[in-house]
Amino acid sequence: MFHSTRTPPAVTLDWIRHGEPEGGLRYRGSIDDPLSATGWAQMQQATDQAQADGTRWQSIVSSPMRRCQAFAGQLAEQLALPIPILPDLRELGFGDLEGLTPQEAWEQYPELLQRIWDDPAGHSPPGGEPYPQFRARVAGALEQILQQSEPPAGQHSLLVAHGGVIRAALCHFLHLSPRDSFRVEVPYAGISRLRWFAGEHGTGNASLVFLNRYYSPS
Repeated sequence: MFHSTRTPPAVTLDWIRHGEPEGGLRYRGSIDDPLSATGWAQMQQATDQAQADGTRWQSIVSSPMRRCQAFAGQLAEQLALPIPILPDLRELGFGDLEGLTPQEAWEQYPELLQRIWDDPAGHSPPGGEPYPQFRARVAGALEQILQQSEPPAGQHSLLVAHGGVIRAALCHFLHLSPRDSFRVEVPYAGISRLRWFAGEHGTGNASLVFLNRYYSPS
């Protein structure tokens, strides 16, 4: 039987984590801090570098949080692109950890944080969003994005989101465990690329093209 070697239609999804928010590195979750001046510059530098290398986005999709949406909206306006806002791309709710720096969190909740690192799917902070529920809502957002894309046209989108959301997307597309995804660093304004090859009857396969290619370590 003849098998075609033609590459199946693909959707390219570039993920960028927001830049540094006002107040620096903290467990934010639902806290809606805006970007700091440094964070804005980080995102500008990363997206400028990507475009200088030939990246041409056809749509921009954003979390509703200000640390994502403000820059995404400006970039979409500059590029004359649509910008759907998807509530399900908001960050994981960290409950009682919200507002704490990593050091403060480890000082106050050392045993809890160790349990979360060992088994993120089985443990969550008091008042926090259960990880399986979080992963399910991110998966729903991803399915919505793929359904609205046009693989035959080579749709290339930029998704502006959060570290937890990007890790959940890696879990979804690459079949990683939650614990495996916690081993992946997602720096401020880092851009990573996933490519989704659509199959028949809603099936498909994904590949990771690059991870954190554009970001400033400062």
